[in-house]
Amino acid sequence: MNMQCRHIMPNGLKCRAVALRGQPRCYFHDRLHGFASRPTPAPGEPVKLPILEDRSSIQIALAQILDGLGSAQLDPRRAGLFLYALQIATQNVDRKHDIVPRESVHFVTRTAAGDELGPETGFCDIPDDCDACDERHTCEDSESEDGDDEDAVDEGYDEDQD
Repeated sequence: MNMQCRHIMPNGLKCRAVALRGQPRCYFHDRLHGFASRPTPAPGEPVKLPILEDRSSIQIALAQILDGLGSAQLDPRRAGLFLYALQIATQNVDRKHDIVPRESVHFVTRTAAGDELGPETGFCDIPDDCDACDERHTCEDSESEDGDDEDAVDEGYDEDQD
């Protein structure tokens, strides 16, 4: 059984994403709490923002910029440039997906360099792999020909009978 993230959002709702295996929070909130618990860098030390590849990373970057501004680590001019960059990044990301996805990784592994990797997962070239696949009868993406086709036309029906 998978557990739900136990993070409580500012609006009072509990996050409903899947928690990392053996952890109380999902991947996003685990990283967010990890960021919040880090000591404040010394003045003049560079601010390291995440790669702005999705709405979640933009939220984390925004929190870091506001924290840097509030702790006087960032001067207002530099913070303004960062916020402008976030505004541009926001226009470029896909807004169809939730900031905290309901389906996220359940566990991560780390490389020797400390980078996080999700679980290794294979995928099929649909429909090319379907005929040889052992999972074709239970796969919702399979285009196997041995099932009933719901879109099949009933050839015994005559529209002129109405």
